[in-house]
Amino acid sequence: MSKLVSTPPDASGFIESQRCYGYSFESALADIIDNSIFAESQNIHINFYPKDDSLSIIDDGSGMSENELYNAMIFGSGDPSKPRDPKDLGRFGMGMKSASISQCTRLIVLSRKAKKLSGAIWDIDRIKKTGRWD
Repeated sequence: MSKLVSTPPDASGFIESQRCYGYSFESALADIIDNSIFAESQNIHINFYPKDDSLSIIDDGSGMSENELYNAMIFGSGDPSKPRDPKDLGRFGMGMKSASISQCTRLIVLSRKAKKLSGAIWDIDRIKKTGRWD
């Protein structure tokens, strides 16, 4: 008799494997900018901070609510079998996360929608240390 066994991915191993997708810096940046374009941004500012070895991408797009942001931070949040907006270049819910973490160990996303600011962080070092998806 067979039994159903839950086998969620190991957070530490999975997150590290996601960093090896093979994105070049340019393709990772383009993948993230696609989100700004889909959000109908009129202005996209890319700032590099050499002292901190960090980068920011700031746009004036439509933004995300707190729930939308949390959903966007889930690996695999997109269902490729569902209909989607023809302008949406994302399909699997992996682009922003995998593109970002291929280049860095901390992804910080801040978004404003309806005058409410929301934020979320993926900290690779923390995930590897704790083995948890939080």
